[in-house]
Amino acid sequence: MAGVTEDGGGCAEQRLYDVVALWDAEAGRGFEDLIQAACQALVDGLDSPTLRELAGASVNDVFWDVRELVTTSLEELKIPYPGTVPPGFALVSGGGVARRPGVDSLRLEVSPTPRAGGDFQVQVYVNGTEMTAAGAGLGMDPYQILVPTNRLVAVSQPHTVPIARCDCGVYGCGSTEVTIMRDGDRVHWDWSLEVPMTRGVSFAAAEYDGEVARVAADHSWETPERSVGRRVLTDMDRELLLTYNLRPSWVGNDYRDTELFRVALQLSGDYQVFVDTPWRGRNPEELAGEVCATLARPPRTWHATWHAMIPSLTTPPEIAGPSWRPARS
Repeated sequence: MAGVTEDGGGCAEQRLYDVVALWDAEAGRGFEDLIQAACQALVDGLDSPTLRELAGASVNDVFWDVRELVTTSLEELKIPYPGTVPPGFALVSGGGVARRPGVDSLRLEVSPTPRAGGDFQVQVYVNGTEMTAAGAGLGMDPYQILVPTNRLVAVSQPHTVPIARCDCGVYGCGSTEVTIMRDGDRVHWDWSLEVPMTRGVSFAAAEYDGEVARVAADHSWETPERSVGRRVLTDMDRELLLTYNLRPSWVGNDYRDTELFRVALQLSGDYQVFVDTPWRGRNPEELAGEVCATLARPPRTWHATWHAMIPSLTTPPEIAGPSWRPARS
């Protein structure tokens, strides 16, 4: 279970539950950690006939035999099976569950990634330890979780948000998610996929809200290109674009000509449409205003380029105007 941060928190039941949950999620990988957890549970005062068998198991044992030992051990100890404990709750000593206390701390930071090309990441520090590196590898791009909507805002209805991506920069190649839920005066995070630690974390709601609002309002890290991108993604009329079946895909300088700011749009899944606007010495606010004004006009009036996502499509999209051209490959 490389990359997992341990903190030793919770009761003996919770610590065993956390390791079993991770072992189960990873389809049996990390069997040695599971055996060690069973041994530690015995040391911590938990005891049952099958738990002793599990502690004495071999890493070469058959997966299904081990699963049976795990299931029976949990039943004997009256520990729920992973996936049955509600989000935001934790096991308590002697059996049962209780709301997790809001004792964890959160700090968020936007920083450049080691990758070339002006890539940025939102790093997540829980109790002073950076979580995205311990999870999938890199934090998410700010455009993916902070702009145009701050997806880290906690509401009473649980929602799941990507929080880390692979070191290559692609979410899905490596992935860490958190399910965020407001619970009165607390906010709970529960990790999934490539988890950075074996337990969920809970924050005092007032402190959490303040940190999430602070990082969303802090633009000190932005380059001029990123400042334009944030303004465009926030201010563009998405509802109007949807009337033409257009959805924003990405924004940024054209890598072949950094004097052109490009908005990439998906058209019904069939085409990519690119709208370029020259900088011409303008500041980010001025350029963003020009980009949004262009996008607010009918697409037929744009100077745009297009690329067919389906090889059989060789003609421009129906919404194309006289100034549309095929995109350079």
